[in-house]
Amino acid sequence: MSSDMVSSVPAESGTSIKGTGGPIFTSIVVPVYNSMPYLTDLLDSLDVQTLDKALFEVIFVDDGSTDSGGQVLDEYAASRDHVSVIHQENSGWAGKPRNVGMDRAIGEYIFFVDSDDWLGAEALARMREFAIKYGSDVIAPRLVPTGGRKGGGSTFARTVIDAPLEHMLKTLMPQKMIRAELLRTKNIRFREDKVRLEDGMALVQVYCAAQRNSVLGDYDYYYIRARSDGANISMTPIDPESYTASLAHIATTLLEDVPDPDYAKDLVASLFARKGLKVYRGQRFLNYREAKREGWIRAHRAFLTEFLPDDLHRFEGLRQKKVACILEGDHDELVRLARQEINEKQAPIVQTVSPEGHSLRFTLVVPDYVSESSSLVVEQRKTKARQHIPLHFSHGEGTAGQLATAIIPLDVPQGLLDLSVGLQDGQLRRIEFPLESSETRHLGARVYRTANGYASVDTRQLQTGIVHGVLSRASKVLGKILKR
Repeated sequence: MSSDMVSSVPAESGTSIKGTGGPIFTSIVVPVYNSMPYLTDLLDSLDVQTLDKALFEVIFVDDGSTDSGGQVLDEYAASRDHVSVIHQENSGWAGKPRNVGMDRAIGEYIFFVDSDDWLGAEALARMREFAIKYGSDVIAPRLVPTGGRKGGGSTFARTVIDAPLEHMLKTLMPQKMIRAELLRTKNIRFREDKVRLEDGMALVQVYCAAQRNSVLGDYDYYYIRARSDGANISMTPIDPESYTASLAHIATTLLEDVPDPDYAKDLVASLFARKGLKVYRGQRFLNYREAKREGWIRAHRAFLTEFLPDDLHRFEGLRQKKVACILEGDHDELVRLARQEINEKQAPIVQTVSPEGHSLRFTLVVPDYVSESSSLVVEQRKTKARQHIPLHFSHGEGTAGQLATAIIPLDVPQGLLDLSVGLQDGQLRRIEFPLESSETRHLGARVYRTANGYASVDTRQLQTGIVHGVLSRASKVLGKILKR
């Protein structure tokens, strides 16, 4: 199909298009604005799809691009009957081109794809097969972040045929395949003004209306990219009031569309924990100017007062403390909690390793959260057997935390030994080995930096005479004690 002007007349689901000879199962809708050269990766991935091209169409909506993208799309569509291009004046946001593409779509499902991402070769075939087998209204394919982009993670760790709302709310990005009939009968549209979370507002309506929401985690379906030019919409600055207004829109949908009021409140609390409280995380909160921090507190206080006025119990631990501070407008305590959070994320670091007789002396820089009752834990990687060694504390000049020393005797089992600091609550924090530090070798033992940057000891080449000597001396001392 050649490119044409915008048409807002919706086509009937399942209609065939020129040259395909059959019904269209999936309509792929792609808003495009200045996406070169990333756009070519998407085009290449569409060409190698294993799904018969008679079963899907691709609708590109060029939102007034000023780069060469419009011409590239026209040339691409000219030789492909299942591809069409719509050119329109720039709308300033992705909502309108998605709506325009949705109006033109004729497939049973509509798959919203971004122009700077790309698909795994089997993505469309696998998604169609799953949709036919299980009759899902919404399919969320596994997202694979690239180029430093965030997303994906545990949400897509496994396939969930009947995904509960609390699971679906973890993915509010638009890259979903949705039954077209659901979108049209519920008149679900994307906001066309320049507002954050416009995709999330539409998707939450979809999730609530769907009879079956599903997550596909069995394949790398969708590669989501962080653009090197920083032009992703998600990278643009966020205004506290407008962003929180979008959260309020989603919260209203949940409270109105979810039959169980208590469950709806849990969902709103979970939403705020992810989308609201992220603002107060450690360095991110401290990087804001005080006026911006106060702006977030005011906006979030209004949100909590309206939607979760007596619901502090729906949050736990540090989140609960932060919500209490927001409700009280306590800026200074939120700053203190942010600093505490930064400190708690710091790891113990090896400062020096020095041979000492038949032992190794480690000097560590440990964060303030490590108490003097903590110990250095030596864990054999294969057997998981652990040895706890006392830490001796002192405060050093110019260090970022406390100094602690521990002596590891070389009468340890042979193997690979991982080093951690054991905290009072039983947790272990791996000890980091700085990149600039050099390995230390002593009596055949080697202290080295792992691939993940942690400190470990390799005792597989430890001189056996040393081990036997240490054990012999220990035996003699024990014998003297027993004779007394």
